[in-house]
Amino acid sequence: MTAAESTHATEPARATIHRIFTLAVILAFMLLLREGLGLVGTRPAPVLATLALGFLLLSSFVAGRILHGLGLPRITGYILLGLLAGPGVLGLVTERDIAQLRLIDDLAISLIALSAGAELRLTELRERMRAILSIMSFEMIAVFVVVAGAVLVLQNVLPFTTGRPFVEIGAIALILGSIAIANSPSVAIAVINDTGSAGPVTTTILSVTVIKDVVVIVLFAVALSVARTLVAEGVGFDTAFFFDIGREIGGSIIAGAVIGWLISVYLRRVGTNIVLFTFAVAFINATVARELHLEILLVSLTAGFFLENISPVAADPFVDGVHRNSLPLYALFFALAGASIHIDELRELWMFALLFVVLRAAAIFTGTLAGARAADAEPEVRRYAWLGFISQAGVTLGMVVIAGRAFPEWGAELRTLFVSMVAIHELIGPVAMQYGLRRAGEMGKR
Repeated sequence: MTAAESTHATEPARATIHRIFTLAVILAFMLLLREGLGLVGTRPAPVLATLALGFLLLSSFVAGRILHGLGLPRITGYILLGLLAGPGVLGLVTERDIAQLRLIDDLAISLIALSAGAELRLTELRERMRAILSIMSFEMIAVFVVVAGAVLVLQNVLPFTTGRPFVEIGAIALILGSIAIANSPSVAIAVINDTGSAGPVTTTILSVTVIKDVVVIVLFAVALSVARTLVAEGVGFDTAFFFDIGREIGGSIIAGAVIGWLISVYLRRVGTNIVLFTFAVAFINATVARELHLEILLVSLTAGFFLENISPVAADPFVDGVHRNSLPLYALFFALAGASIHIDELRELWMFALLFVVLRAAAIFTGTLAGARAADAEPEVRRYAWLGFISQAGVTLGMVVIAGRAFPEWGAELRTLFVSMVAIHELIGPVAMQYGLRRAGEMGKR
């Protein structure tokens, strides 16, 4: 090896070391500001939240570059940085800061879902619909049966089933199985955008994840009503709950279509200042969803889908604007997700959480493989698509909260288990998905 080749080979390692040093300096400076100078407790909450915002934006970007240099997803770097800086480890970002920055979550989800909706092209969906529906159906059934069955088999070991009547254990199995089906469209879309992936595996992962996000909400509503009927004597199906679910889904689709139409009108008649318009749309989506109690992910997905497939205006300028300018929000969103991981809860039930993570992953692999074979999907889809269905996040936690309110006797322990599972899935999911996309040869094909 020549001297020039040796120097060229060591450049990535040097760059990684420089970034690690930079990150250490940022962390030390933040620690000095919050603790050494006594800022905690002496400044209003918005001031400290703004400090946390700037810190997370800068440090998560550096952490993402470090992980990317090591061949791992940037998203994993954002999450790990948030975990390190969060209340469970260094405490540089507090629970109060996280609560103050919740708007970031809504804006990021809106941009992520807008991009995903625009990627769902009817021509591709029609070509792959058989494979998409087959994989989704087999995978959902496999996950539900394996997770619910594990609860029944381990009823004398699990802390939230020991000593309970079998009927109640059946209700717990029903709830656990239905929640385990959920995936994270946010993570899937972010990894696809980060890696610039395109191809049958990418399309399958994106389509299954997005469609399943709607289906799983309905299935959870059914499971919750059945569980209530099993546990409480004389209690029938909660029709009001089903009405609320229907209103939320239907209202979200209608609102998304209206917003998609408004975007197309702007692009046709104005067509300038796309960057500002992109963030304005994200804010409008978040506000409409919050005020009307709609599902922000579904609102934004529908808007992007309408723009790409129904609107007469080309969606490319708007989608390109989303891709070019979403990095800061992506970094903040996943850093906040990492900061929200509760290490103490993970420590409490980590063995059971890890067991269910492994069982769920095995079920995802088996179900996806069976569905892909039944639909005669491509070999790459059979081998690697399942790796895109591991992640879980916001929808999962939302369902856990609802289940906890419905069944306070064991809801708290169920929440602890799923928070621990989500923490593990957040860390391994992006890495697994990027590995699958790389092995399928679809990274950088967009």
